[in-house]
Amino acid sequence: MAAARAASKPAVRVSMPELLREALHSPRELLGMLAALLVAMVLTSPLPTFLWGPATLVLAAVPGTILMNRVRLRAEHRARTRQDR
Repeated sequence: MAAARAASKPAVRVSMPELLREALHSPRELLGMLAALLVAMVLTSPLPTFLWGPATLVLAAVPGTILMNRVRLRAEHRARTRQDR
């Protein structure tokens, strides 16, 4: 794993506004995040009211993280191409 890191290109810094801009440019990821939150809300509806928020956040965190990683990779690629010009 260390050899793969050494052989890879240096990391490109992407700010939070750039990430949000990239997520807003991709309706598929944005809808995916909203769908994950909606499914988590429906799955936690039988629980007591005080558990709705924490349980929904935990259930929506995994797919939301996967989708945001895709957005981050796309934003890094865009920043890297901008930097190479």
